[in-house]
Order: sequence, then C-alpha cells, then structure tokens
Amino acid sequence: MMKNHLYKGLLFVIIAVLSACTAQKDTSYFQGLKRNSELSYKINNYSPLTIQSGDILALNIKSLNSEGSAVFNTAAAAGAGDAKGAAGAAGGYLVSEKGEIELPLVHSLKVSGLTLVQAQATIQKAITPYLKEPLVTVSLVNFKISVMGDVSHPDVFSVSSDRITIPQAITLAGDLTSTAKRNNVLLIREIEGERKFVNIDLTSAQLFDSPYYYLKNNDVLYVEAGKSKFKTDSPILKIIPIILSVASLVLVSIQLGR
Repeated sequence: MMKNHLYKGLLFVIIAVLSACTAQKDTSYFQGLKRNSELSYKINNYSPLTIQSGDILALNIKSLNSEGSAVFNTAAAAGAGDAKGAAGAAGGYLVSEKGEIELPLVHSLKVSGLTLVQAQATIQKAITPYLKEPLVTVSLVNFKISVMGDVSHPDVFSVSSDRITIPQAITLAGDLTSTAKRNNVLLIREIEGERKFVNIDLTSAQLFDSPYYYLKNNDVLYVEAGKSKFKTDSPILKIIPIILSVASLVLVSIQLGR
C-alpha cells in the first residue's frame, strides 16, 4: 500500500513538472532567437507613418519673416477661431475626409497618404510664395493606440513620437498576464476606409520581420484570455480545496475509528 502511495506521488510530481515546462514554453516571447550570442540584422520592414483623414497635424514654421510665419503656425491658427481647418481644442490642423488641410492663404492642401517628411516638403513648397526661406516641421498630435483584453493595464495610449512597435505597446499596457494567449493577439487597423484584422504571434521571432511590427495611428491590439483564466475563475474550482479538506478529515476519522 505504501508503494502505491509513493508511485502516485511520484507520478503527480512528474505531471506537475511537465505542466510547468509547457506553460513556460507557451509564455515565452520571440522563440527561435539565438540569444546566447550577439545577433544583428538590417531592418527591412519599417514603414513610416502616413497621414490619413482624421489626423491632426501640428505645424511649426520658421522663416526670415517671423510675423508671416506666425500666421501658419499651429498655435496662431488654433487661436484665430476661424474655419481654416485648425482644430482649436487639439491645437492642430484637422485632415478632412478628402485628405486635405486648410492653410491660411494657401487654402486646401492634400496631405493624406504622405509621410510626415513628405508633408513637410509639400507644405514648404506651398507657403514659399508667402515666406522667405521657410523651414517646416510637421508632427502628429493625436497619435494613439489601444491595448485591450488580458493585459495588466488595458488603456488608450498617446504616442509622443511618430513610431511605436507592438512590443512597446504591450509594455505600455503592463505586459500580458500569465493566462493570456500570446500566439494569437488580434491587431485591428483602420486605414484608407478599410478595416483589417491581423493575427499576431508574440511567441515567434518572426514578429520582428512582420509588416505590422510598427503600429499606426488608432491601431487596436486585443489580447485574448486563455482557457486557464476561466478555469481559475470557475466557482467549482474555488470549492475543490474545501471538498478535499473535508474528505481528508473523513479519512482521518475513519482511520482513527479502526
């Protein structure tokens, strides 16, 4: 009888160890990278941010004519309170559904589909007749991404630069919980009137080569919870320790009564 108990105990330990190893494999990121040595390669999948309808652009324009430059600058345009396309509350120029912004003197200017660098060149060319040697800087005011689902801190995050990656977004959300599905994260992207749904595998090192590695404005990452999360929350599992305790007491009582 004692041997049977020992065998059962040993079997329980083996199953527990195997389960722990499986869980570790399921929760490890970027599997396949040789991290025991230095590894480097060229980045070939970077795609710069492109402007689309609904974006709000901040302009900082300098020239030899400082008073003339002030007319185009974001703060001046927003404070003017006119219908020049400046979003006063956000302090920038709103890109219309047609993909245009309304600049003083210039009027409608197409910017959708352009990178920020391309937009700078386009705006600089458009205002050159009104300013002497203008220098234009364009930034995106309302760049934000959302991370929801089985993460520590789901939220909408504002992005201060013009680039953010999937790992950075996950980090902003406090990382995935231990019960999250790491191999099936859903990316939701709206661009040029279309909505895309893309499955992302965080456990694969191929993530670094994905065309979706760099996030765009208004991207949403949804992290699905694994089955283990619902097992943990199950009311049946919560009463199992109580049942086992009662069963142990009954067995002890039977043994003592013999």
